[in-house]
Formats: sequence, structure tokens, C-alpha cells
Amino acid sequence: MTIRLRLTLWYTALLGLTLILFSVAVYSALAANLRFQLEQSAASQARNIAAAVAQQFQGDVLVLRSRADNLFFPQVELFALSVGAQLLDLDGAVLKRSDNLGDLPVPSHAETVPRLVAGQDHRFYYIAADGASFLVYTVPLVVNGQLMGGIQLILPVTTALTALTQVNRYLILGTMISLLLAAIVGAFLARRALAPVDTITEIANAITRTHDLSNRIDIRDNASEVGRLAATFNAMLDRIQQLFQSQERLLGDVSHELRTPLTTIQGNVELLQRMAATANGALPPAAVSALLQESLREVQAEVGRMNKLIGDLLLLAQADSGALQLQMGPVEMDTMLLEVYRQSRRLVEHYKGRPDALEIRLGSEDQALVRGDRERLRQVLTNLAENAVKYTPEGGTVTFSLEVSNGWVCVAVTDTGIGINEEQQAAIFERFYRTDKARSRELGGSGLGLSIAQRIVQAHNGHITVHSQLNVGSKFSVWLPEFQQELRTETPLNLKNRVILGQTRQ
Repeated sequence: MTIRLRLTLWYTALLGLTLILFSVAVYSALAANLRFQLEQSAASQARNIAAAVAQQFQGDVLVLRSRADNLFFPQVELFALSVGAQLLDLDGAVLKRSDNLGDLPVPSHAETVPRLVAGQDHRFYYIAADGASFLVYTVPLVVNGQLMGGIQLILPVTTALTALTQVNRYLILGTMISLLLAAIVGAFLARRALAPVDTITEIANAITRTHDLSNRIDIRDNASEVGRLAATFNAMLDRIQQLFQSQERLLGDVSHELRTPLTTIQGNVELLQRMAATANGALPPAAVSALLQESLREVQAEVGRMNKLIGDLLLLAQADSGALQLQMGPVEMDTMLLEVYRQSRRLVEHYKGRPDALEIRLGSEDQALVRGDRERLRQVLTNLAENAVKYTPEGGTVTFSLEVSNGWVCVAVTDTGIGINEEQQAAIFERFYRTDKARSRELGGSGLGLSIAQRIVQAHNGHITVHSQLNVGSKFSVWLPEFQQELRTETPLNLKNRVILGQTRQ
């Protein structure tokens, strides 16, 4: 059953139930009110007749006949009324009938005499043989303070009941017509309200058939529930499209990154094979050994590069799936900063060829303690330090600083390198993104370092910010929540002394 049909049925059923309850309430109230008015009118007229009859008996002498219980009433004429009346004795026998009753039979009721003897009114309804309906209302007749009998009024109620029946028919007919109109209008409104859902379904089917994620749902009424659903669906499509594009770019970048070392390895293997096939004393043993060592070094370097790339991809996959394992514990960030500082001096020698090609400095050195995985946080700072060393020309400066402010620990790596323009700053944390692709590959970068650093910092409930300007330099800041624990009593002066000793040892 479709939602449209279910909504229509629910609308119709709800309206039908409401109309039925309303009709029942109206009919019941109208019937009760009409019955009350009829009985009040009959009671008033019966009491008026009883009072007139009692006046005619005032001062008369009652004569007993053969039966002591039978009373003799003088000949009296009842008022000419549009209704009929009867004079009853205490046994329920009719002593006098009004002329307008004619031969109309008036049935007796079992409760009339007991109620009359008790001095109470009594009423009942009956239907004559010709289908006419009557109300029979009986009131006590009291003469000189003594109960003598009763006056029974017969009131025709056929017209009133007929009107009540007509009202009942009109209510039933009106309810049926209203239900029919409700079903038609409900179906129309349900169709109109659910039309955007059909649009969403068509767009989803079109995307499934054509694999075109650029399709979007155009619904202007964003305030409605369906409008918000369409907006959410469009946002989901945007996200899916970005993920597919990222996946395609990831596959292309991974294949390119793996193709380069595999090509190098294949070339060296072929060289070794040619050497093994053609050497046969043609080359001196020393030359063969040198070529062999050089080829093996290249193979080893490319294998190491592939292993690092695969390890980085595995780390990102674990971070995406939430399966990244962190060995959480207190980490002294000032001590780690000193270690990365020392390592950076060796990186300068590795990338620039001599240790004095760049100046490595320490800025502010607050003591700081965070809760995290020491090795992963060290990996973050190492990546930032390596990038700073790579992209800072000779004669430049790389500065490490550590500050604590408002419950946050900020570790900053500042360089005077080539910088990053504003358009590229928003994308540098994407996988395999490089501001200078040719130079990045030349320096051995894969474009995953900043992505990994960002994921690790986010796993520690922190974030990374970047401020950069072309040909001026960049500043990468790692923000981590401070671990509220008793800090070590070591002063920043001791940290400076350790740094000086570290510089001396190097």
C-alpha cells in the first residue's frame, strides 16, 4: 500500500469518525431536547385539565353505588382540545373520554396505575395501527385533598418524530457526502504533498541509471519537511560526489606513486639481469660490484618508499574507519619538542647537504602536558618539521615554539620558506595534494603527511591551523587540550640548558 493511499485512508477515516461522532451528538441532543419539550407540554396541558375537573367536583356529595370502590362522577365536558384526554379511576378504568379522541384505542401500561396510586406522573409512547405515534401522559387527579383518579393526555407526536427522522437522514447523507469529498480532496492533497517525494525518487533512479552524481533536486520550499529532506538529500549527494572524486583522485595518485618506484625497481632488476648475462669478464669485478651495490641501493630506497606509502595509506584508512589504535597516556610536549628540534638538525643535513644550511631555533618554551599517543604526536611534529626543512631555502630559519593558553597547548612550527597562497591553504590537508607537485616528488614527498597529521590531531580532540604567505613563510600550529595534572617542577631555563647541551653534542 502506497503512502499516498494510506494518507488518504487516514484522512477519510479520521474525518468520518469525527463526522459520525458529531452527527450522533447532534441527533442525541436534538432528540433529547424535542422529547423534553413534548413531555413538558403534555404535562402542562394534563395538569390544566386536572385542575378544571377538580373545580367541578368541589362541594359535591359523593354517592356510592353497588360497588363501594366505584365512584360516581357528575357529567362533565372536557375542554375541546387539539389533543385527546381521558378520565381514569384508581383502577385504571376509563370514566370519560374527550370527543376528539373518537375511536382511537389507547393501550394501557403496566406502570400507569402503580405510579398513579403513588401520586406520580407517568408517560409512555406507542404507535397506532395506522403508524401514527402518540405520547400518553398521566397526572393524578386530587379533589379536596383526596386522590380520586387521574387525567390521561394523548398527544400525537408523529410530526415531531418525522422531523427527527428527516434530520437523522440528512446527517447520514451529509456524512457520506463529506466522506466522499474528503477522500477526493485528501487524495489530491496527498498527491500534491508527496509530489516532491516522487521527484526525489526519480532523481535517485536517474542517478542509479546514469551514474551521474551532478543531478540535484530543485525544491524551492525549503521550510517544509519534504523541502528539508530534499536539502539533506542534495547535501548527501554533494558529499558522495566529493567522496567519489576523492576516491578517483586517490586511485590515480596511488597508482602514480606506486608506478614510479616499481619502474625504478624493474629497471634496476633488468640492469642486473643484463649484467649477469653479458658480464662474463667483460667488466672488471670492481665495476660490477659498484653497479650491483648502486642498483641494490636504489631498489632498497624505492622499496622503503613504497612501504612508507602503504603504511601511510593504512593509517589513513584506519583513521577513516575509526579503528586507529592510540596508546593514550600523559605526554610531555616540551620534551618531545626538544627531540623534534634535534631531529630537525639532522633533517637539514639530509635534505640540504650540510647542517648549517638552515638555522633551527626554539621560540617560547612553556611546560605542557597533554594526554595522547606519544609516538603518533611525535609523527605529527616530525611531519611538520620535515615539510618546513624541505620547503625553506638555504639561509632560512625554522622555529619551534610551545605555548599554553586557556587550557590549550599550542605547538608551532614556523619557517621562512616558499609559503602557500590562500587558495591552496584550504586544500593542503587533502590526500596527495601538493602545492608544487614536481618539487614534492623530487624531495620524496607523497602528499600524505599533512593528511595524516590532521587525522592524528583530530583523534586527540585537537586541530591544526596554518598561516602562510607566498615567499614569506608558513606557520603550522597544533592545538591540543591540556592535560590537567600536576606539572613537572622543571623550569623553562632547564629546557634551554638541555637544548644548549643538545646543540653542543651535535
